[in-house]
Amino acid sequence: MGRTIRLLLVCSWGASSGVLCRKINEAAQDKGVPLVAEAVGIHECQAKLPLVDVILLEPQIGHHKRDLQKKADAHAIPLAMVNPVAFATMNGEKVLEQAMALASIPFSS
Repeated sequence: MGRTIRLLLVCSWGASSGVLCRKINEAAQDKGVPLVAEAVGIHECQAKLPLVDVILLEPQIGHHKRDLQKKADAHAIPLAMVNPVAFATMNGEKVLEQAMALASIPFSS
């Protein structure tokens, strides 16, 4: 599949994203997908932009999407909101699938 995809998972302070991030990384490892997810709070997002391939925002920061989208677009980084059901259930595999689709990389579960 090539190089490792770097996913930035963003929430308000990095707390809830830490739990989901761990589950995404576990799912990636179990499936043999070269993806590493990192959880950050919104205040850390700007500094990480040059280092990532895909950005997913958790539902509680949806009101920041427009501003973050402009910043991501400036770096040609795809950005989307985490699927709310996958977030609510902390389904790392579903979020992994979403990240791979956003990065335009085929994924089979």
